[in-house]
Amino acid sequence: MVISGDADGDGLLNAFDDCPYAPENYNKFQDTDGCPDLISDNRYSYDSDGDGIIDNLDWCPNQPENYNGFQDTDGCPDSSVSTLDSDLDGIPNVSDSCPFEPETYNQFQDTDGCPDSVDGVLSGYTFPDSDGDGIEDRWDACIDEPENFNGFLDEDGCPDTPGISKSALLDSDYDGIPDEMDLCPTIGERYNGFQDEDGCPDTVPYVSTGDADFDGVKDNVDQCPQSRETYNKFQDLDGCPDSLADGLSTYDSDGDGIVDNLDLCPTQPETYNGFQDTDGCPDSSVSTLDSDLDGIIDISDACPLEPETYNYYQDEDGCPDSIGTVTSSYSFPDADGDGIDDRWDSCLDEQENFNGYLDWDGCPDELAAASTTPTRFDSDGDGFYDSIDSCPTNPETWNKYNDDDGCPDIAPEQQRFVHDDDLDDIINDEDLCPLDPEDFDGDRDTDGCPDN
Repeated sequence: MVISGDADGDGLLNAFDDCPYAPENYNKFQDTDGCPDLISDNRYSYDSDGDGIIDNLDWCPNQPENYNGFQDTDGCPDSSVSTLDSDLDGIPNVSDSCPFEPETYNQFQDTDGCPDSVDGVLSGYTFPDSDGDGIEDRWDACIDEPENFNGFLDEDGCPDTPGISKSALLDSDYDGIPDEMDLCPTIGERYNGFQDEDGCPDTVPYVSTGDADFDGVKDNVDQCPQSRETYNKFQDLDGCPDSLADGLSTYDSDGDGIVDNLDLCPTQPETYNGFQDTDGCPDSSVSTLDSDLDGIIDISDACPLEPETYNYYQDEDGCPDSIGTVTSSYSFPDADGDGIDDRWDSCLDEQENFNGYLDWDGCPDELAAASTTPTRFDSDGDGFYDSIDSCPTNPETWNKYNDDDGCPDIAPEQQRFVHDDDLDDIINDEDLCPLDPEDFDGDRDTDGCPDN
C-alpha cells in the first residue's frame, strides 16, 4: 500500500514523515524529518553561520563575521580590509589618512599615513626584518624563518608549500579557528554552543524526554528517536529498527538468548541449570544426571565426580569410603550378561552385539551399511528412537512432565496459572529448585530442594 496523504499538513507526505500527526515547524533544524523541534522560531533568533548576529540582521547570513574591528556589526567577513595597505607604507587603509600616498617616516606625524617633511628633512627609518626575507617583522608571521616566495601565501612571511601553510594565522574559512587546529578548515564553524572548538559546522543534538517515534523508548535514550523500534527480540532496547534479512540468523523465538539457528529447541527456552545450557533446550534429564556413574544422581550425590564404594557404610551419600580394610564387592545387576549394567541397558533381555555401532545402548543392532532400514528409527519423530520410546507412534509432548518416556502426557498443576514443574507440591514461585523435587526428609522441607 502506498501512503500519499499528509495528515499534519506540513508538506511532507506521511510515508516520509517521522511524525505524521505533528507538523514540522521549519526552523532550519532537522526540517526534513517532519517533526516539530524544540528550537524557538528562527525567523527572529536563528543564526545560520553562527557568528552571533541573527539572520534577520546579518548581511551575510551564511558567512560568519570575523570580528577584526572593521564593520563588525554587518555580519560579513572582511579579513582583507583590516590588512589592506594600498600605498604599502605599513599603515592599513583603515587607519591611513592618506591610503594612496605613503608615509615618509621622518619622525613627524608618522602614524597618520601621510607624506610630510620637517624643514625639508626626510626620514631614512626602515622597519626591522629579522629573517631578511623582505617582509618587515611587523607583518611577518614567521620572523625567524624567511618566506620562500613560491606564489602561495607569499605575503605572510612564512615558508610554505601550496595547500599547506606553516602560518599559525591562516584561517581559510574565517571562523576564528586557525587551519592547523580546524577539523574543517574550509567550512566555517557554526557557533551554537555545541562543539564550537572543532571548527566544523554542526547541529545541536535532539534532546527530549518525549517519545517522538512512539515506540515506547524515550528520546533521551533512543538511538533512533525518529525511527520506531521493531521489537523482534534483537536489540529491542536501542530504539532502532533492526534489519534482519530472514530472521534465521539472529532471531530468538523463545527468548532464551540462543538464536534460532543455533538453538536445537527454538520454540522451547533453555532452562540454564548447568546441564547442556548451550543447546537451547529445556533439560528435564538433569535430575537423573550421574557424572561418576555410581548409580546416585548428581543432585543427591555429595561427591558427584567420585563414585560411591558400596561397602555398606554410608552407601547413600555417593562418596568413596572404607571401614578398616573392608571395601565393597557390590556390583550392579546385568540380566542379559552383556557387560552393560541394567541401569544403562535399554534391552535387559537381549545382549549387545558390540559391532562398533551403538555399542553403549545394550541392544543388538545391525550396521547401517548392512541394513536397508534405519537402525535408529523414530516413528513419531519426537527425538526418542523407537527402541527406547515407550510410545513409539505417539510423540512426547515436552511439557517438563515425564519428558523422557516418549509419551504424550498432561502435566498436573497445583492451581490454574500457578505451576509446579517438579511436582513436589511447592509452586515454582516459592521453590528454590523448581526442576528438582523436594525429598521431604525433615530437613529444610520447605525450600523445594532435595537434601543430601
